[in-house]
Amino acid sequence: MIRTVVAFNNEGVRNSIADTLERNGILIRYRCRTGHEVIRAIKKMGGGVVVCDYKLLDFTAEQLAYELGDIAAFLLVSKPQNLELCEHEDVFKLAWPPRTGELTGAVHMLIQLDQRRSRRHLPKRSADDESIIRRAKLLIMEKNNMSEEQAYRFIQRRSMETSAKMSDTARLILEAFD
Repeated sequence: MIRTVVAFNNEGVRNSIADTLERNGILIRYRCRTGHEVIRAIKKMGGGVVVCDYKLLDFTAEQLAYELGDIAAFLLVSKPQNLELCEHEDVFKLAWPPRTGELTGAVHMLIQLDQRRSRRHLPKRSADDESIIRRAKLLIMEKNNMSEEQAYRFIQRRSMETSAKMSDTARLILEAFD
């Protein structure tokens, strides 16, 4: 999922940074002008990476970092004197004008950190759900002469096709064979 936001007051700078990132394989979900737009975007996505200038129309990068807490990773791209003004320890900093390699490398690193953070917050299945999935998997393996991995992928694919939880799909499979 694309969870990258570029936020600069100046439209030319905003588009230049976003276009540079996209040319180097980093897709941008939102291009923002204000801190409020950034907050809405990050909360809508449930987290993400923000590449921004020191000062937007209504927030500084530091204020945004405090406002969004640990659901967003920040890369501040600004003049060296502005970098010194930001004291938030979780805001990564890059001097303006950024080199393409440094910019894309830093954003790739933050995307990886964001992906790890989002995986940690995924809800875990209950023991009951795990048991139902395991029983459905065994049934599919027996009836269709599939390996364990094939049976799991079968349930997973059916679940994705119907936009249902795997445990609900597994329940339906068990009910169909009863």
